[in-house]
Amino acid sequence: MPFFAKPPFDVPMTTTLPPRVPVEDVAAALVADFGVSGMLTPLDGERDQNFRLDSAGTTYVVKVGNLAEGFALASAQMRALGHIAAVDAGLPVPRAVAPSNGSAGAPGRLTFAGQDYPLTLLTWLEGSVMGDTTWPLAHYRALGGMIGRLTRSLRGFSSAALAERALSWNTAHFAPAAEDRARVGAGDRELVDMAVRQFGAEVQPRLPGLPAQVIHGDVHPFNTLVGPDGGISGIIDFGDMIHAPRVLDISNALADCLLPGEDIAAVVHAMLAGYAAVVPLEEDEVACILPLMQARLAMTALITAARRAAGAAVTPQIAALDAVSFRMLRLVQDANLEPVIRRAAAGIEHVAVPAATILRRRLEAMGPKPLLFYDEPLHMLRGEGVWLTASDGRRYLDCYNNVPHVGHSHPHVVAAVSRQLQRLNTNTRYLTDEAITYAERLKETLDPSLDTVIFVNSGSEANDVAWRMANAVTGHTGALCMDFAYHGVTMAADMLSPSNYPPGKWHAPRVRLLEPPDTYRGPLCGKGADAGEAYAAMADAAIRDLSEAGPGVAIAILDSAFMTNGILDAPPGYVAALAARARKAGGLFVADEVQSGFGRMGSHMWGHQRHGIVPDFVTIGKPAGNGYPVGAVITRSDILARFVSETGPFFSTFGGGNAACAAGLAVLDVISREDLVANSFTTGRYLSQRLSGLRQKHALIGDVRGAGLAIGVELVRDRQSLEPAGDETRRIINALRHEGVLIGSDGKWGNVLKIRPPLVFRPEHADLVADALDRVLGNLPPR
Repeated sequence: MPFFAKPPFDVPMTTTLPPRVPVEDVAAALVADFGVSGMLTPLDGERDQNFRLDSAGTTYVVKVGNLAEGFALASAQMRALGHIAAVDAGLPVPRAVAPSNGSAGAPGRLTFAGQDYPLTLLTWLEGSVMGDTTWPLAHYRALGGMIGRLTRSLRGFSSAALAERALSWNTAHFAPAAEDRARVGAGDRELVDMAVRQFGAEVQPRLPGLPAQVIHGDVHPFNTLVGPDGGISGIIDFGDMIHAPRVLDISNALADCLLPGEDIAAVVHAMLAGYAAVVPLEEDEVACILPLMQARLAMTALITAARRAAGAAVTPQIAALDAVSFRMLRLVQDANLEPVIRRAAAGIEHVAVPAATILRRRLEAMGPKPLLFYDEPLHMLRGEGVWLTASDGRRYLDCYNNVPHVGHSHPHVVAAVSRQLQRLNTNTRYLTDEAITYAERLKETLDPSLDTVIFVNSGSEANDVAWRMANAVTGHTGALCMDFAYHGVTMAADMLSPSNYPPGKWHAPRVRLLEPPDTYRGPLCGKGADAGEAYAAMADAAIRDLSEAGPGVAIAILDSAFMTNGILDAPPGYVAALAARARKAGGLFVADEVQSGFGRMGSHMWGHQRHGIVPDFVTIGKPAGNGYPVGAVITRSDILARFVSETGPFFSTFGGGNAACAAGLAVLDVISREDLVANSFTTGRYLSQRLSGLRQKHALIGDVRGAGLAIGVELVRDRQSLEPAGDETRRIINALRHEGVLIGSDGKWGNVLKIRPPLVFRPEHADLVADALDRVLGNLPPR
């Protein structure tokens, strides 16, 4: 079948071989139908058999059409050329010659071996092939304008043959099958997969609404002629004409005109600015250009491989484009072309914006003392999977952000939210399916006792509400949390977050801090199998103090991964023993799963399940919507009943909104379909092994710990004294940023490398992290 074609127009690839009609039969048909004769010289052709005809001082192009495409398609191409001539007579495109015994829109007929072939005669355009020359930027802008004129001249033309045509090169149908991907190497397949994901996220949802018309579809350097003055003397080869989104004309041309060694951003800006000056683009068209360029480059390589495998024709022109396609696809994916495209489409001259300018705008708009990563802040523009692209044009491996849990811009989540926003987005005071379905799906992952879901907008709100509910149910108002914990930014959640404050500044009279169960450097690190109970027993004094001071214990709350404490491996039995003590004191236990949930820790869907307990509350936020604000408190129905009897019904305007729940459902879909919990376990174990191997090589690494894709690497200046290497940690993080790897730090002394990437992180990404850290540690200068 043709590459990417949609049913019912599937045609075997081998039928797209050009005809092989003897030259003498072609000559005879030309005399019979057009009354011309002369010297026929073969020309390259992907699907048609082509000749140059020199006849009595006049030169023509002769096309013997492919049987599989037939007379209707040849006629449509002839009529389109006539339409262009009528609308924009100055466009340098061929003119179709009518047969002497036929009409202006009909081809001639060549009969050979019992088959009738369409025979087309076109005027010859003089000029050198653009692909064989070097062009200045001004000429790229002129080419963009020429393509715009071509698009504009065709907008009133219609053809059933072109509307129904299945063309392997139709970028709007980009969807390579497994056998197509298998023909290229593993590294190139990753490029293709990224292009597919970008297409699914940016193009597919917009396709139905894109302006569509008949387009040329194949303006590239080998279909463009350059005159003696260096200007464009012709656009030729209308054999790929099709009814499709009009933006394909410029996106295909942009992809095909890029060459290694050129300033691709400048070329893209010049061509697109020239096009947009003639054909103003809609916002959705602009958003599709970059992924369509990637699709075109991937298609060139994949179609060429498919044609070679099928024994079909590969012209020198296709071979030349194919030779650089994957190299250019990588450059396009690594480059920062999105703002260039937007500036060009808006008519803004191509000017790079320095990071310092962006920082100044940030300070002026959002206030002083910004909390920013890195000594040299990064200006991020795009995310895809485990990668972030910054304004310096570089892609960075994201090993830190747990919000895009299933990968930046995951197409399934993007599409789900987009569909929902187009349909309905209201609140839970109405009966709507999305909130109910999402609540049901969440409950399926938890103990049956956790049978009630209350929606909010964030983890901070979820922890705030859980404490409020516990106050109402228990009659107590105090809380227990880890020293240096983080549970949010609301008034209540902030009281549970001593990590929000500099040392000595945190103060919350109703909260008591617990000793983190640190088995590496904690006070009870030598207790072995008894460490869990021993650390839990350290909570007795805090519980007693709350009870004697009056507030009592309403909740004990912990992050199941102990993330801000440096991603601790809590000793077995600790969490269960702490929960039991809180309940004995009349309180309830809150498992804050904002950072540890949704499979982050690999062995289970939720962190508390790894600790073998059933909490009274589960709170979720950040990763639940993959970047769309979603939060929830999941508890028992008796707790909610008691709460509403004291306070009245609970309601959050945006909590449980349709789009938020659509995002949440999509995240659960992806986790299940892509088996991300298992991936977190296997990839996390592999990364931990690689990092543990580095511990043998670099004395600065004191401990490697964690579970799944929540990994902490504690750095110490001396393995005996365990002196925290906080300054070195900061320098390492900044050095890794220059290696293209983004990680964070945590722990009370800021000396723990925090690695918690999106769950689509794979072993090949783990290798990049370990290798980069190895290089940085090997080159780290002394303090």
